Amino acid sequence: MRYFSKFLLSFVFATTATLGFDVYAEETTLGKYLPSTTNPAPAFPFLTGANKQQADTAWQFYQKNMGQPMKHWAHDEVRAAGQGTVFYPFSGPDFVTVSQLYPNAERYVMVAMQMAGEPASMANMSATRVQNFQSKFLREWMKFSRLGFFRTDDLNEDLRDKYAQIGVTTILITFALYSGYDVTEVYPIALDPHTNQFVKTEGPWKSVRLLLSKGGKPVTLDYVSLNLSDAFLSQDEPMRNWLNRETHHPVLIKAASHLLQESYFSILRDQLVAHATMVVQDETGLNYSYLSQIGKVDLYGGFLYPHELFNRKKQESLGLAYKESKNVKPLPFAFSYNKSTERRSVQIVRRVTN
Repeated sequence: MRYFSKFLLSFVFATTATLGFDVYAEETTLGKYLPSTTNPAPAFPFLTGANKQQADTAWQFYQKNMGQPMKHWAHDEVRAAGQGTVFYPFSGPDFVTVSQLYPNAERYVMVAMQMAGEPASMANMSATRVQNFQSKFLREWMKFSRLGFFRTDDLNEDLRDKYAQIGVTTILITFALYSGYDVTEVYPIALDPHTNQFVKTEGPWKSVRLLLSKGGKPVTLDYVSLNLSDAFLSQDEPMRNWLNRETHHPVLIKAASHLLQESYFSILRDQLVAHATMVVQDETGLNYSYLSQIGKVDLYGGFLYPHELFNRKKQESLGLAYKESKNVKPLPFAFSYNKSTERRSVQIVRRVTN
């Protein structure tokens, strides 16, 4: 996405002040962060004082406009009763969306290019570095409260920042805590070629596992840093086999830059079409001609053409499906790149098994 105005922060607060929204007790009660030897009962680990208060306001703003409408809609339309694994390719650190659409999952598998990185530790930062880190983190948090996703350019730029790096793991932990999960353990993981499972490792922090708990129920979040293009997967059979297994679960695809519609992402595309038990996606996911091979597609919102950042001819078959359908249902929240009511869209397909 394009860069946004430096006045975004003040605009968000001005907007939240005029909305007069209620505070959602469920969504503003933080989970607990894992204890350490130096701090057995740590407070929120990444933002303090006024920065934390502003982050709370941004979270409430997000919940009012996207989070709560999404959760209510998902309860009625996604109806994800299963408690197994959910797979979210091209996810970035967006744990909040997948956990809202599939709230009963026991395991979330998220995949994106960016390395996870170690959780930030302000105890090891100078006062100046703490200030720079918190200011940067708050800016990105505010962006998410308006957009509902993280920009790839921002995530890649953060990886290059050696002075005040936020890191994917830090964002994942923050989402988990704000969503009411207790974070009980965080550690790096790597693929074991013998078992074809991701297991705990001493490092590096390329991929990461968060062990969470909510309401007494244990939940595992695996974030895997992986190039999903054909060029990489065709050369890495163990990773390709691991990915093939994960595509046998319910899937979320959101703000994925239309990559699965390119010929050089055909390996993952074909795995999803062959195996996914359910797909919830926006227009940037599977091309409609492939999505409809899984089963009957339910259409929500409206779709004419992609966001202006992308080729207008993308998803022409989806545009035709929206035009011809007599049963397009409303979408009561902005979900991805397109924000206006007539252009934001979600598609849901369920595989029919004999």
